[in-house]
Amino acid sequence: MLRYAIPFLFATAIASADPSPAAVHGRVIDADTRLPIAGASVYGEGDVPVTTDETGAFTLPGVPISLTVIDGDHEPIVLEPREGDLVIELRARAGTGADGEVIEVEGERVRAAPGAVMMPRAELTAMPGARGDMLSGVKNLPGIANNGSLTPLSSGLIIRGSSPEDSRILVDGFEIPVLYHFLGVQSVLPTEALSNLEYLPGAFGVSYGRASGGIVAATSRDEPRTAGGFAELSFVNVAGLVQGPIGKRASYLVAARRSLIDVIVPAVLPSNSGLSFTAYPRYYDYQAKVTFRPQPRWALAAFVFGSDDRVSLANTNDNAMDPAASGNFTNATSFTRGIASARYQASGVAATIAASAYTDTNHFEIGADRYLLLDRDGIAARSEVTWDASKRWRFLAGAEADVTRTAYNIKFTRPPREGDPRGPNFTQDALLETTGANTFKDVAAWASATAYPRPAIELTMGARLDAYLRNDAVVVQPRGQAAWNVVDGSTLRAAAGLYTRPPEYLDQGLQTSIGPERVIQTSMGAEQRLATGLSFQGTVFYNRMSDLLVLPADRRDMASLGGYVNDGEGDARGIELMLKLRTDSLFGWLAYTGARATRRDSADGAERRFDYDQAHNLIAVASWQIDPRWRIGGRFQLTTGKPYTPVVGAVYQADVDLYLPTYGAANSRRVDLQHQLDLRIDRTWQRAGWKLAAYLDIANVYINAAAIDYQYNFDYSRRTAITTLPIIPSFGIRGEL
Repeated sequence: MLRYAIPFLFATAIASADPSPAAVHGRVIDADTRLPIAGASVYGEGDVPVTTDETGAFTLPGVPISLTVIDGDHEPIVLEPREGDLVIELRARAGTGADGEVIEVEGERVRAAPGAVMMPRAELTAMPGARGDMLSGVKNLPGIANNGSLTPLSSGLIIRGSSPEDSRILVDGFEIPVLYHFLGVQSVLPTEALSNLEYLPGAFGVSYGRASGGIVAATSRDEPRTAGGFAELSFVNVAGLVQGPIGKRASYLVAARRSLIDVIVPAVLPSNSGLSFTAYPRYYDYQAKVTFRPQPRWALAAFVFGSDDRVSLANTNDNAMDPAASGNFTNATSFTRGIASARYQASGVAATIAASAYTDTNHFEIGADRYLLLDRDGIAARSEVTWDASKRWRFLAGAEADVTRTAYNIKFTRPPREGDPRGPNFTQDALLETTGANTFKDVAAWASATAYPRPAIELTMGARLDAYLRNDAVVVQPRGQAAWNVVDGSTLRAAAGLYTRPPEYLDQGLQTSIGPERVIQTSMGAEQRLATGLSFQGTVFYNRMSDLLVLPADRRDMASLGGYVNDGEGDARGIELMLKLRTDSLFGWLAYTGARATRRDSADGAERRFDYDQAHNLIAVASWQIDPRWRIGGRFQLTTGKPYTPVVGAVYQADVDLYLPTYGAANSRRVDLQHQLDLRIDRTWQRAGWKLAAYLDIANVYINAAAIDYQYNFDYSRRTAITTLPIIPSFGIRGEL
């Protein structure tokens, strides 16, 4: 439900105590899922608690008269302790729910919504084909389209048919410009720097806005309680991390990674490729966080992180169809963000206030004089308070503001509009030539109330107000959700609301006359526990879109290039099914998404598929922990191909000495069916005080290079497929302290 739209971040500092010959040891777990609960507060004598670690474990010096265990998502419990080991089971609050699809990591339980997915961190990192990257493992969940591996589309997420720019990627509540490094080979945040992750495909609560698609919201790790670290070397990158406490009330975490692509590419690039790299593809990222707890109820944190991706090459092949694109190609993308936050939690009240500063660049140059140079910097602030007024009422309120200045220097083509089958042509397309800067000012406020008329029923109503001041647009967006725990193990959920996206993406930001895109999202879901460790869930969704941005003019018509208008409309509908299995040594799931996303560019225009429509997506995942040393897993995916517009002929134009294609109906065909099998094997050697681990992760084991699009020869008489890489093997080794 709405009150869980941003998961609670709990105190995790361990209180110091004098050594005692007697102690209470134990683990805190969820009574239904049997997953560990990290960050739960365990009180003995006095007001200072100890907190459970990532495995749910705690040690309480001495043997108190009573033991109290509190976690915001579960019913508290008071029990009489004993010496030795305890297993304490907490029950989830009856009928509670969140506002979207949630991925649970490190055992921290977040309430579900229609289509919810809850998985521990270990499962995402052991995902075959993801190379140990938790954020790459997200791509295997229902509602996310298969966008290929190592392709231009793989740098973002396609959620329920929407384009990547319709969704937002947040870290500790603030947006970052990219989720993945160059061609999607790795996420910009390592798994070890993350604590919680929410995947919200739609119909989410009032806490999130400025997105008409979905939300990916990550929470950075807090307060490591033991000193340690790791060093890792793989085919993908070299990485390292150190962490530990600073005295009794503070802690630190520092991590960095650097890709090895620039080492591998020269060894595998054919000598006759026609490509000469002046700077091989490479990336790096870095993270540093300090947390300080002045009092048990307060946590202060400072987090700085960023990434840098660069590639530069020279193309010696002739390009008769686009001479201006011949020669050099350079892309440089980087960002840095700093976040300072304060969190407070007491009985019935939780509050967060945070401020952030950031800078990012996106420089793209091709040929001798075509360039798109964007430099952004800005500041943002965010605050939210949750109050449990009684057993029957919970209230939430918050506000945020973001001011971003974008400096631009552009001599470039307009990006291809939705449904346009032609790629950019830097010779024939009309050019945008402009230099300047603009400032985007976005402010928002939200509030919601959650009622529990009966223990098994939860009803939430709220509204969010977004003001996009540069475009003089103010939008009130009502949202709500209901959850009914019919019987133990069976839950029904429904959610609906209005969602908007401001026109701030690429060249849309050059205009102030256009308004935000609007989507009314609705979803309904059911969850059923079939047996111990086995569960099923199903979700249906329908999104109605209006005011979609359309570029009505021909990109090659210099006289009528014009700008964007809010004339488009469309809808997306579908079903998401998931069967999950989890035992002590085995986890896996079978997920299916069936969907259809269509649009028209005007009220009387022809209906067509969205560029990102994917009719069917089937994913099967399994991983087996054979013994403490060995784990083996596999993943199979079968999907329909992306839509494309067929070429039905070509006409020779003597004035430009080129063949111009004639196209059929927009997005009326699909590329071939795509399928691949991934395998992963892990081996661990445990020694006193340290651990060595090695893995072999092979994506596309049987070498099936899937088509993602087609390119044509000079007169369009023949075509060849643009494919993904046929196989991606990765071997890595890691030492941990």
